[in-house]
Amino acid sequence: MKEEILGLEADFSNNEYFGTNVWTEEKYRVLSGNLPVLISAPHAVNQIRGDDVRDAERFTGALTRYLSNSTSSYAIFELFTHADPNSDEEHDYKNGIINLIEAYKIKLLIDIHSSEFKDDTDIDVVTNQRTTLCGVNDLPEKIKEIGLKYKVKVDENNVPNKSFENEIIAVTSLVCGVPSIRLVINNKKLDILSNEECFSNICKTIEEFILTIK
Repeated sequence: MKEEILGLEADFSNNEYFGTNVWTEEKYRVLSGNLPVLISAPHAVNQIRGDDVRDAERFTGALTRYLSNSTSSYAIFELFTHADPNSDEEHDYKNGIINLIEAYKIKLLIDIHSSEFKDDTDIDVVTNQRTTLCGVNDLPEKIKEIGLKYKVKVDENNVPNKSFENEIIAVTSLVCGVPSIRLVINNKKLDILSNEECFSNICKTIEEFILTIK
């Protein structure tokens, strides 16, 4: 698995995670699927937030591409550095997600992120206190149960960011009426170079969760 993931990550890690050596107006890439699930990786490369450059959330892009291939889900991801789609009010990436949801009758959006964790949690399920679930409130419990099988600790600390109105899961759940969750993965467990087994178990957990959606 390691070599496959490193290969999928190469497009993102190019040019120190700016994605490409040539400036492009291309905002995102899309992978087609058959399952009505859309997986998103908006921070797979560095993002511009105001006057600052925000570091990429490494391996979220490779994970998204891998999951799309293994489950035949749709996927969308940033491959080139532009403004942060999770903070800007208007953003082509968010509009792209809305268009995909409407065009392909998507039933679930999974927004993949990573972060530093203070505890041993592997995945934190964020739904802005379940407001983005659109009434499908069993989704967090479902992924928690699957995580137990693979020894992946899934929590629901569910602390929204201070300004969450423009976030992808907030916008898509409100505009499209589709359950939208953010899976924040412990970046230490997502580093396949040092934790291949952890990475594999996280993949299996999310894969099985995705395949419950029909």
